[in-house]
Amino acid sequence: AGEGPPRARLYAPLPLRGPGAPFLPGVPLTARVEGTERYTAGSKVRTNTVYSLRLTHGEFTWTMKKKFKHFQELHRDLMRHKILMTFLPLSRFALQSPPAGGASLELPSLPHGSGDEGARRPSSKQKQLESYLNALLEINLYRDYHAMTEFLDVSQLSFIPDLGPKGLEGMILKRSGGHRIPGLNCTGRHQFCYRWSKRWLVVKDSFLLYLKPESGAISFVLLFDPGFSIQVGQKPTETKYGVQVNNTCRSLILKCSSYRQACWWAQEISDLAENKGRDFLRLHRHQGFAPVRTETPARWFVNGAGYFAAVADALLMAKEEIFIADWWLSPEIYLKRPAQTDDWRLDLLLKRKAEEGVHVCVLLFKEVELALGINSDYSKRALLLLHPNIKVMRHPDHVSSTVVLWAHHEKLVVVDQSVAFLGGLDLAYGRWDTHQYRITDLDGDDSPGPKVTHSLISLVAAARSFLLLACPPACLPASRAAPLSVL
Repeated sequence: AGEGPPRARLYAPLPLRGPGAPFLPGVPLTARVEGTERYTAGSKVRTNTVYSLRLTHGEFTWTMKKKFKHFQELHRDLMRHKILMTFLPLSRFALQSPPAGGASLELPSLPHGSGDEGARRPSSKQKQLESYLNALLEINLYRDYHAMTEFLDVSQLSFIPDLGPKGLEGMILKRSGGHRIPGLNCTGRHQFCYRWSKRWLVVKDSFLLYLKPESGAISFVLLFDPGFSIQVGQKPTETKYGVQVNNTCRSLILKCSSYRQACWWAQEISDLAENKGRDFLRLHRHQGFAPVRTETPARWFVNGAGYFAAVADALLMAKEEIFIADWWLSPEIYLKRPAQTDDWRLDLLLKRKAEEGVHVCVLLFKEVELALGINSDYSKRALLLLHPNIKVMRHPDHVSSTVVLWAHHEKLVVVDQSVAFLGGLDLAYGRWDTHQYRITDLDGDDSPGPKVTHSLISLVAAARSFLLLACPPACLPASRAAPLSVL
């Protein structure tokens, strides 16, 4: 069956109606109509029938609910696609892959519409629709067409094993705003301060996201956390047929076409979160958001030399992704020393991996420049100029978010989501040392013991002058007003 597409697909989004099939190559896709539901909508006397379908594609299974009109709309789109393929073979439609082995392009016949005969023999209608859909799925020309993928509720993110099970997908209307961020940000909850946008929703076992249909770019990710809850109805959502999904950071409101659809979406999202994602809905040991993982291989690092060298080796082995979060990052830092060449310089190492197709994401603390001189703006610009595959973000925006006395103090390096370094050191100057704890590693003298250089003496003198200018001796305690010494 294969391992499925790589996570790199996340970094190369495709339009929902663009070229490229989202399915696993060589893996059959089968459909089964498991049952029907009959209901009356509003004041209508005539009953409607909803078909429950279960689809299987390798290790992925998911359920859908479709009306007969959805089958009719699909059939019309496929018939139009067949005509264009037949009469315009040299057009852009010819770029679609032809049927393998000279298979026929004959479109299967759609069963007749629901009537008295269908009401008397519902099981027969189910078998006919099941046979019709499976016949279509055996023809790549129809299976890979965008009308079919939308009917099947699949996208480029459906069958990536690292993202979890297939989950729930479909086109929705989402309301802007709802972010729980203090400060000047408009939350979008007021009647005159929001808008509705058409988005493709993807629900997995520990998160949901929505993306833009025209580009496939991911717009927002909502994590399931202890603040997760879901509500349906006009009162909590201020919207007819609305669904409200909450977590600690946002209250997301979706609009459905009917109350029945809203209940279905809410139930499916709740089931995914509370069953497969239940570990993230409660706090764990030490008030942690993640559950305890047993039998996880781990290694301790005591000094910067061993830590930096292990990080360098892990970065060199990266195949798909590199995530770095630092309070301070120095692009020109050498990870392995003594540095005879530039092979182990951080910025050049990241550039080399980016040129190999690895996606590098870096999160830096955006400092208050009057208080700190770590110059994260320089670090961001220096890394962004290296390669388009390197993305850098500074956070937080102290003005718009009104966050002042807070900082990113995490030190993280994650490679291919399989090797993680945490609780370590910033990849910055002043962090590298060995068990000998030398003052400097720039001299050629290898004898043990501290090394005192003229540059170090000048640095200490400058620090002493700055301290005396900032805080005169009269303002300092006796223990702090004493002269500074080198040793």
